[in-house]
Amino acid sequence: MNAYLVFIPEHRPVYRKPFMEPENILTTPFAAAFDAVFNMSSDWSRMLSLKGTGFLQATDTPATGWLHQYIPEEDRAWVWHMIREAVSGKKKFRLTHPVLTADGSTGWALSTAIPVMDNQDQVMEWLVGAIDITESHRSADMARTAMQVAERKIRLYETITASTPDLIYVFDLNYRFTYANKALLAMWGKQWNDAIEKGLRENGYEDWHAEMHEREMDAVRKTKRPIRGEVSFPHAVLGRRIYDYIFTPVFNETGDVEAIAGTARDITDIRNAEMKIAESENRFRNMAEGTDVLINVTDGKGANIYFNRLWAVVTGRSVPELLASGWIDLVHPDDKTRVERLLTGSIEQKLRWKSEFRIVRSDGSFLWLLLQATPRFHSDGSFAGHIISLVDITDIKENEQRKNDFISTISHELRTPLTAASGFVEILQARAASDGDQHAAAMLTIVDKQLDKMTRMLHNFLNAARFESSNMHMRIERFDIGMLLHELEDELKATVTSHILSFKSREIWIDADREKIAQVIHNLVSNAIKYAPAGSAIIIECAIVNGGLRLTVEDSGPGIRLEDQPLIFTRFYRVRNTQTKYVPGFGIGLFICSEIIKAHNGQIAVESWPGKGSAFYFTLPVA
Repeated sequence: MNAYLVFIPEHRPVYRKPFMEPENILTTPFAAAFDAVFNMSSDWSRMLSLKGTGFLQATDTPATGWLHQYIPEEDRAWVWHMIREAVSGKKKFRLTHPVLTADGSTGWALSTAIPVMDNQDQVMEWLVGAIDITESHRSADMARTAMQVAERKIRLYETITASTPDLIYVFDLNYRFTYANKALLAMWGKQWNDAIEKGLRENGYEDWHAEMHEREMDAVRKTKRPIRGEVSFPHAVLGRRIYDYIFTPVFNETGDVEAIAGTARDITDIRNAEMKIAESENRFRNMAEGTDVLINVTDGKGANIYFNRLWAVVTGRSVPELLASGWIDLVHPDDKTRVERLLTGSIEQKLRWKSEFRIVRSDGSFLWLLLQATPRFHSDGSFAGHIISLVDITDIKENEQRKNDFISTISHELRTPLTAASGFVEILQARAASDGDQHAAAMLTIVDKQLDKMTRMLHNFLNAARFESSNMHMRIERFDIGMLLHELEDELKATVTSHILSFKSREIWIDADREKIAQVIHNLVSNAIKYAPAGSAIIIECAIVNGGLRLTVEDSGPGIRLEDQPLIFTRFYRVRNTQTKYVPGFGIGLFICSEIIKAHNGQIAVESWPGKGSAFYFTLPVA
């Protein structure tokens, strides 16, 4: 409201006997000092008259509604309250209050009221003079508002600069500090009064440091442009720290530089981290350049960002050429599609992966490589790319090829005499049966089983060699997997008496090599028979899962340790523990199953619970 009621303690009451007319009032020295004068009844219930210079609406008619005519609605209650308090004391008083002016606008008046007394010291009426203070009040209001805004801004800036760990400060043109926030005072180990209006050297800056900043401030003043730098300074608590700072010109209303504002940020931890990263990168490069392994690094989008020099030696391309074009075009045509698919998938899924493939050497020959890609991540967990290492396995692959060729040859050579032996056994079995020689028949049955086991073993070796040399022929046809399981059930139950085989089949049609899928199921069942306790149940079940075929062979054997599960389908891999070391086998059965299923674009896996059993399963698309 900004209203003021003032009692004037020293005054002389006005005494009169006849009623003083308004015209007489205006001609008195009292009236000359005011912009409007008016008479009020003793209790201020009526305005008797008002004369003036145009500030307030004049009237010669006594009026009881003067409060509504001259006082704004929102101010009437408190103005009337203050008048009533003043009138009760019968003393001269002054009141600053809003008024409705003659032109209908709201203004401000400083009103002085003097009681007019009779001979018995009773108030007959009040003589009031009002001065128009509208403009001065508005100016004071604006100044007060501006001061409040400025104070709020100062509090805001103080809050911001006090809460930030950055150093914030201001220099005058004589290089003296005129402002320093709490962080800067803490760095100096000083209080405000000990640091402000002091120079650089007085606040602990060494001569070279102070001279450098003074030159920089001169440059900012001359060029009127900011300047940035980096410097170390001893912190009062933390020791020597590294700071990144900016000096910025502060301009006055004429565009001249009147001060220099500065901010500085502690970047010690950042610089230390950068040094550690640089040292780590140097160690990595020294290791990568000194190894006989091809090293390649990619970013999060799969772009190549590093090749070690061995790449240039092997491929005949320079490192810049490799960075520009990559190495996929060097991959053997038979391997290229597979490798491209693996690369794309590894980027999308951010996974670890490995593969074997061939690339062309600088002399035009092909080199077999074992690739292992390891994902790397930024400190915030976002994907940064892969580190790819490629080892020359050409000699290993050539030795494997020679071995596979040998196995294939031996398998072919042995199958002929085995077939002949099986034929002779059948003849002898028929003769023994006709002669009634039960002992001979039993012995020949054992021989036939062993010949059958050897035939299957040679068949597995031959298939393994064919898969590795990519010579396995697939005969795709549409058939019902449920019907195939019925056939296998009849066959297996006729020969397997050591375990309980439980088949759960249904009609599901697939496009696949019927003979090879039968071989996979036969191998999985044979594998379960090897490891499951005698007399236990083996469950063979097919079902539709996620829109595809899933065939499961579940047993209650010893189970497979978690660390062995990823390797169980690897060629020649066998789990080694006290329960399985006496189980015969070469570790190629599951490998062949895996290769057959992968050749059908399916997946094969195992779920195992050590001490409780395992569930081997494969999935294939339905027809």
